[in-house]
Amino acid sequence: MKILNGVLNEELDRLNQLKKNYEKQIAKLPKGSLIRKNIKGNIYYYLNYRQEKKKIFKYIGKLPGKELENLLDKIEERRKLEKLNKQVKKDIKKLEKMIK
Repeated sequence: MKILNGVLNEELDRLNQLKKNYEKQIAKLPKGSLIRKNIKGNIYYYLNYRQEKKKIFKYIGKLPGKELENLLDKIEERRKLEKLNKQVKKDIKKLEKMIK
C-alpha cells in the first residue's frame, strides 16, 4: 500500500507542477477573442474579453497580415492550454480523493 501511495503522490506532484507551468504560459498570452469591425470602409481590430463581469473591448488597430496571424495563433494557443489546464485540475482532484 505504501508503494501505491508513493506513486500517487509522485503523480500528484507532477500534475501540480504541470498546472503551474500551464498557468505561467497562459498568463503570457492574450486573453479573449479578436473582433473585426468595419468602420467607414476601414477594418479595425479589437481584443474582446471579460474582466470580472465587465466586457472589455481593447483597441488593437489596423493589423498587417503577419501580426494578425501571430495574434490569432497566440489566442488559439491560449485556448488549447486552458483546456489542458482544466483537464489537469480534474485529474488533481481525482488523485487527491484517491490518496485520502
